[in-house]
Amino acid sequence: MRTSLSVGQLAVAFLSLSPIASASGLWPRFLPEIDSLVVRADPEPASSEAPAQTTTAKATAKPTNDNQDATTTAPPTTKKGQPISTDYNTGLLTGSDSGSGSGTATGTKTKTGTKATTTKHKTFNPQDQPGSVVMVTPGPFAGSQLYKIGDYITWGWNYTNVQGTPTAIDVLVSCRDASATWTLTQNMTYATPGSFTWDTQAYQTQNVENPLLVDTYTLIIHDSDSAVTAAPEAGYLAPFSGFQFVMYTPQPYTPLGSGWVCATCSGGVSDIDKRAFGAVVAMSVVTVFSFTWFVTGFGGFI
Repeated sequence: MRTSLSVGQLAVAFLSLSPIASASGLWPRFLPEIDSLVVRADPEPASSEAPAQTTTAKATAKPTNDNQDATTTAPPTTKKGQPISTDYNTGLLTGSDSGSGSGTATGTKTKTGTKATTTKHKTFNPQDQPGSVVMVTPGPFAGSQLYKIGDYITWGWNYTNVQGTPTAIDVLVSCRDASATWTLTQNMTYATPGSFTWDTQAYQTQNVENPLLVDTYTLIIHDSDSAVTAAPEAGYLAPFSGFQFVMYTPQPYTPLGSGWVCATCSGGVSDIDKRAFGAVVAMSVVTVFSFTWFVTGFGGFI
């Protein structure tokens, strides 16, 4: 082991002195040339670069969504340099290669649009009652209502069995004989109790070509998100059309002294009326006498 180590050290020392011997001409002639014995590895300096050659590839991606553009630029590719040779005697570079590489990458991405939203419709127990409207003003036992065209009309009501709160309320009136419907208000705030006041005089002034008629009307109250003809649904307010009223136009006052005559009135009694009255009196007298005779006999008359 000691012998092998000494030989190795001797070989290293010999090889380190070989460039000096070769340069000074002292290399023994009986030995092979030193270039055939020592081969140096080609070092690749860190500062050496490939020849200046830049390849830029630009690719435009097809948009995958509407209103979306994508532009990409591929990174540059650089060709590696050729092997660098050295002088085996001096260890210096005999040739040099230099190179540079550059590249740019740009990209834009634009996306526009409105995200669609969906509203879920909540369902309640099918055995639950639909929501309804109960009139408060006028009350359910107030009888038929007469409203004069030109006055203020106020209605009040409550809601019952409403589980799905309406977003807003619409109030309308319809006239079947006129085949017309008038919208009084839209998107009224939902509140309990509910109420609405209608200025019929203002309506008449603003709708001269389509005035209110003397007729029977129906009050309609329904959810703004629903329709007048919508089917009742458990927990939700059903359209209400259970209140009817009559509207009339007042006539101007006419004094009796102006010659006005009542078409259905009479100042005297006709002959037919007199005969009918006499017959009623006669039958009453006969009935009294007959009943008295049947009970007491003739003694009742003495």
